Amino acid sequence: MSDLPSFDHLVSLAKEDPKALEALRQAQVEKLINNAPEEFQQRLRGIQFQIDAHRQLHAHSPMGSCLKISELMHESFAELRGWLNKMAGTNDPLRDLAQESNRKETKGADILAFPMA
Repeated sequence: MSDLPSFDHLVSLAKEDPKALEALRQAQVEKLINNAPEEFQQRLRGIQFQIDAHRQLHAHSPMGSCLKISELMHESFAELRGWLNKMAGTNDPLRDLAQESNRKETKGADILAFPMA
């Protein structure tokens, strides 16, 4: 079973003691990395460094931080998907679909004249 406190307790920490919640987060991250196989620990620490850097850059906006970290995860997943498809000798249907969609988009705009008063 998980050694994390209940959701309600985590919410309470977030409201009443954000420093304690942050200490818990850091402890859990460290525990996860330490329990990973040794050959992955350095890479995991590098990824966590990037995540922490983005959290600091977006400290004024937790949603901005979340979106940036989500974007990093999607980019990493897309890279992994590309490598797996390459190794399997198959095309990447999602990339092909995105490229087809981009070709169909018309890029341009009408310029409207506004009367001078």
